[in-house]
Amino acid sequence: MKFVTLIRFTSQGVANFTQTTKRAKEFMKHAKAAGVDITELLWTQGRYDGIITFDAPDRETAAAVILGLSAHGNVQTETMNAFDAKGMEKVLSRVK
Repeated sequence: MKFVTLIRFTSQGVANFTQTTKRAKEFMKHAKAAGVDITELLWTQGRYDGIITFDAPDRETAAAVILGLSAHGNVQTETMNAFDAKGMEKVLSRVK
């Protein structure tokens, strides 16, 4: 299953912004151990401070990994289920 997570730094995350790449490496290590494949982790400018795209075996694993990230207090997240073209074809095949 594919997911996209939008990230916003909390005030704690902003105060500790110099550690953001270190925190990202730790997150990726924990995600991998949980069976999650981080396909991209980007820092952005604008409304959101970052984006993570990843594959997880199921929604529960995705939720656990992102909740673990948020629990440190540096970011707030918004996660969405995503579809590639093959996945979207499956969705479209079910539309009546």
